[in-house]
Amino acid sequence: MSTDPDEDALSWSGETDPTHVAAPVTGKQQLAGTLDERADAANPVLLVVMGILAGVYLLYAIGWGIHAFTTSVPVSGVFFGIMYQLGEAFSIASPFLWAGAVWLLVKKPVWRLLWLFIGVLVLAPWPFIFGG
Repeated sequence: MSTDPDEDALSWSGETDPTHVAAPVTGKQQLAGTLDERADAANPVLLVVMGILAGVYLLYAIGWGIHAFTTSVPVSGVFFGIMYQLGEAFSIASPFLWAGAVWLLVKKPVWRLLWLFIGVLVLAPWPFIFGG
């Protein structure tokens, strides 16, 4: 094998030129080692509210699980039985899916709380709450 740097597959023309200067860092790029202080400083009240909402979502998943495993609906046909069980599985997973989607997709804390409170209303296990 040759040790000539011109034969290397990943070499670029002019990379060893001493006058070569890398592109300047723009304002949107962060330098390595710098921290955004605002992103790390979380409001303690916000953390407590998010923790309470996480507990509510966990209770919702438990409520949907209790409802799914204690009720039985006579279903005719294999396809309808599979679809009913799939719906039960999605009803149990829906609080976790909603909270995960809100956490990943919504960046502002105010909007995140709003969407989590909307999820509290939408995802409540109403059949379990009202005994249906």
